[in-house]
Amino acid sequence: MNADDHRGSLRTPILADDEASGSNRVLEAQEARKAGHSSNKALKLILGGFPWPQRFQRGVRELLGGSELPHARAGRRHRRLLLGKIQDGDDRPLRFCRRLYLCGVGIGASKAVVISFAAEQYDDEDDGGGKKGPGRGAKASYFSWYYAVANMGMMTAGTLLVWVEAKVNWGLGYGICTSFVAVAVVILAATAPMYRILPHAGSPWKGVFQVLYAFSRKVKLKLPDDATALYEGEEDAKDPLVRPLHERLQHSDQFRFLDKAAIITDEDLNEDGDRPWRLCPMTQVEELKTLLKLIPIWLTSAVYFVANTQAQTTFVQQGTRTDTRIPAPSLTAVETALVAACVALYNRTSRRLTPLRLMGLGHATAAVAVGVAAWAESRRLRMAGDHQRMGIAWLLPQYVVMAISDASLSVGQLEFFYDQSPETMKGASTAFYFVSVSIGNLINSQLVTLIASVTAAGGRTGWFPPEMDDGHLDYYFVLVVVVTVVNFAVFVALAKNYTPKRVR
Repeated sequence: MNADDHRGSLRTPILADDEASGSNRVLEAQEARKAGHSSNKALKLILGGFPWPQRFQRGVRELLGGSELPHARAGRRHRRLLLGKIQDGDDRPLRFCRRLYLCGVGIGASKAVVISFAAEQYDDEDDGGGKKGPGRGAKASYFSWYYAVANMGMMTAGTLLVWVEAKVNWGLGYGICTSFVAVAVVILAATAPMYRILPHAGSPWKGVFQVLYAFSRKVKLKLPDDATALYEGEEDAKDPLVRPLHERLQHSDQFRFLDKAAIITDEDLNEDGDRPWRLCPMTQVEELKTLLKLIPIWLTSAVYFVANTQAQTTFVQQGTRTDTRIPAPSLTAVETALVAACVALYNRTSRRLTPLRLMGLGHATAAVAVGVAAWAESRRLRMAGDHQRMGIAWLLPQYVVMAISDASLSVGQLEFFYDQSPETMKGASTAFYFVSVSIGNLINSQLVTLIASVTAAGGRTGWFPPEMDDGHLDYYFVLVVVVTVVNFAVFVALAKNYTPKRVR
């Protein structure tokens, strides 16, 4: 039916119900046009006015539609309030979002670099008996205290700074942030001569591609029975201008097929110009092997953050439906303080726990934390059915256990990946942690959207209805527990079969 038919039907209604139905359809069409216009505005705002590819823009537009989850609806309400203040032709919101993008780039680039740069100030040398020397012990303590201080900074920003922005002035809040960053840059520049600057070890990916290319050229060759017949690269290791490395790795039997990249042929001896792409030293091959061993463990950490992110999302939603005398999001500050306490405890007992065992503790306690949340949510739903509200203190145990999990896995992962990563990837190794956090949050958001659509199919209420008391957030928690337990089992299998890199 076209627009003229609509107008005609409205002029000569047959029944009152038909008139109301036609009016409703007109109102629905107007709302749809408003929603589409608002969505286009939101898309332009979020993308910052940059000419992103159309496929990417379509994906963001779909995200703007979102699922009918409580936190998604809240996000859309905030977006409508923001868009209501935007006038056509006013590019200030676009400039603001571009500056937010710059903040994201700066934070993402500095976080991992600061961690690895500070870790380089400690000595890696053993004490001569094959045990970790005092430098390594101090480095392990550094990773834990870094995470504790970072969490305290986030807690301060999420409480005091938010209060300043909400009660005083947003500009003052941003000004405080800017002043702190400026002071940090000045201090770093003033103390730069005190730091140890290690020589550049070359691009990590160049070495990976060289091994893969050399392997592809020699894939049909037969490996020698004696590994000492492989190219060791003695002369290259001694010349820091050719290969500025100070660690040489021992040969390992895992992924032994890659050793073909170190087989010496007559062609390799006759051609020197492109030898690095034809013949790779065993240390370079072992670096690729180490990377391949780390990737599966890193993926389990990404899945872990599906459970960890509940503390900032669904746990908070639980708190909003309880009988509370404090804001529900304040419990995240309690978790942050508990993380710092756990780190202090870890520094007293960490010598008994290796980084892998610490990560395993984080995986196990994450499953326990979400399991406790499922029990609490089930209890809350039963009380809601009796028209009662559960006290927010019942949610405190899940935050306590999640704090133990967060401190254990995060500190263990930072130390493990820095210690085990190839030397050319030391600087990027700590970035693995932040990437795993991002992937875990992405997996969680997609999982929530999938579960919401599946459980609400066929007109059913679903697990995430508009009214939380009618849903089953506890079922979702049980699903997350199952995923976390399976992920923990995979991690245990990988940890048991992991062979640490051995330095000659």
